[in-house]
Amino acid sequence: MPFFSTSAEKAATEPKRKDLDKDVEVAIAAGPDQPVDDRVADGGTEDPHMHRSLKGRQVSMIAIAGTLGTGLFLGSGKALANGGPVGAVLGYFIVGILVGCMMYSLGEMMVYDPSAGGFIELSKRYVDEALGFAMGWQFWFETAMAAPTEIVAASIVIQYWDSNEKHLAIYVSVMLVGIILTNLAGVKYFGEFEFWFAFLKIITVVGLVITSLVVDLGGAPDHDRRGFRYWREEPFNNSYRDILPASKARFLGFWAVLTQASFSYGGMEGLASICLEAENPRRTIRTAVRAIFYRIVLLYVASLWLIGMCISCKDPDLLQANAEASGTATESPFVIVIKTSGIKVLNHIVNAVVLTSAFSSGNEFLYSSSRSLFMLAQEGQAPRIFSRIMPNGVPVYALGVTSLFSLLAYLNCGSSGASQAFNWLSEITTLGSMLTWCGIGLTHIRFYRGMKVQGIPRDVLPFRSWLQPYGAWVVLISFTIIIFFSGWTSVKPFNASDFFSSYVNIAFVALLYYFWKLVKRTRIVPLKKMDLTSHYIEGSVVRSKVH
Repeated sequence: MPFFSTSAEKAATEPKRKDLDKDVEVAIAAGPDQPVDDRVADGGTEDPHMHRSLKGRQVSMIAIAGTLGTGLFLGSGKALANGGPVGAVLGYFIVGILVGCMMYSLGEMMVYDPSAGGFIELSKRYVDEALGFAMGWQFWFETAMAAPTEIVAASIVIQYWDSNEKHLAIYVSVMLVGIILTNLAGVKYFGEFEFWFAFLKIITVVGLVITSLVVDLGGAPDHDRRGFRYWREEPFNNSYRDILPASKARFLGFWAVLTQASFSYGGMEGLASICLEAENPRRTIRTAVRAIFYRIVLLYVASLWLIGMCISCKDPDLLQANAEASGTATESPFVIVIKTSGIKVLNHIVNAVVLTSAFSSGNEFLYSSSRSLFMLAQEGQAPRIFSRIMPNGVPVYALGVTSLFSLLAYLNCGSSGASQAFNWLSEITTLGSMLTWCGIGLTHIRFYRGMKVQGIPRDVLPFRSWLQPYGAWVVLISFTIIIFFSGWTSVKPFNASDFFSSYVNIAFVALLYYFWKLVKRTRIVPLKKMDLTSHYIEGSVVRSKVH
């Protein structure tokens, strides 16, 4: 699928290479007292700076499977129960295409200018400073809450083997110490850690896809050749929430899959924060964005396709697992297939991988949230102290404050009220990624129009998609519609708590936007005055503005 143009890539980048090399020489010669755009060549200064230690293989692997966690291994069962086998596949495929379009929009901008601020800085530069403030703090809050959510999921997964709830706090403590130490060690060790865990997740998913195919063809101990039996019996859920008529139930069940799929794909946009510490950001991000569709097709769509062939959406074990929402492997449709087909031991292996996946996702969310707070501080939209960097390149204060939010995971170890409070805090971030995706789509639309008004040809882009500008418009419109109808189940009958948790994200982002707009009296950036000059210096690193 030719979403990018390789023919123009070489012509667009090579003429700039010499100029960029000269800029690096100027930056080094200027020294730390006269930095060029606050970026210096790695090794050209003794001041603390972000280390470009993330290698291309690490970035690509993180892009493919970095945030892969409970969304696929556990959440896919809910999608199957809600939408039926065909509804689940279609839902994940459609949202996957939309997320792919979003990542290609982000990729065009990030490869052109892999700046320190990611989409926070880009939205500020191309749309409005207030939008950058709102997107940045929204993304920080979303990822800061996602880290303890994944830690809780990982600790609950252990209950598959140890059902003593008194041990839950111990497991949470071990997980929290693990992700904090991994992030404190520096990006070099973080990247290697995530590379191998992502590799393990990919191998597991491929193994589960093969296992599902064998089960479907009758190769399991029960020798039941399923074929497309469940696809023919009930491709969509005809009795979703007991809604009548069946046609309405089928549509609403399918619509529920869209929200579930969006949650599963959440966190992909965090790839932008890797620009700070990627070895060669232009090349590595371009490669990573290309890998997005492999993740969508292989890890999600193929998995849902085959799991829907092996288990009915009305299977009692599947319905019971989703009703109880245990958070362990018993909730996984893969494990249900394995157990019902008579395969032994494999369910324990899947549970172990779910455990490592949740831990790995929590580790990456902590990384993304600390870097987003660092970006905000660099842009002057958070206290400058959060941009202070340790000698090993870790934004220590940003990581420290974000880690404090991870302590909310202990709420799930307390009384039922405390556990409910934690679940509520987790739910209010459900729309977070979709709101960020809408912001990225809007930013790219402005970026595209700005280039057109200023007479800058798209041939100068080192990486470009033939989908644009329509792809960005599709992202903005589609996710706006999904967000608007995501909480429809709380309207009739009306449930105030569910309604609030479903839509409070929208109010939160709007409040952030208008707060900064009123305080700083910002205006939408005129297209003719938009800063479309690349700020990135080839081979340079990001230095803290607090030093």
